[in-house]
Amino acid sequence: MSGSTQRQAGREIERVQAQALIADTREQGRALLANTALQNVGALTALEQHLIQVAPLGEARYKHIVDAYAMGAASAVSRW
Repeated sequence: MSGSTQRQAGREIERVQAQALIADTREQGRALLANTALQNVGALTALEQHLIQVAPLGEARYKHIVDAYAMGAASAVSRW
């Protein structure tokens, strides 16, 4: 392989490696965001259940708030 071909191949390899690193970083970010969203939805759901027992008249509002958060979080993960 000539020197020119080797340099060209080296540049292509570096480009592919950089793209793979960027893709991996995006996936790690998406996983972190999803993990946080899941934990938050779980905590909010537990709080919702507790509040329904303590103050049952607010049930529809609690559910609406938690559902709205969950939908927003799912949308954020999808957009990532």
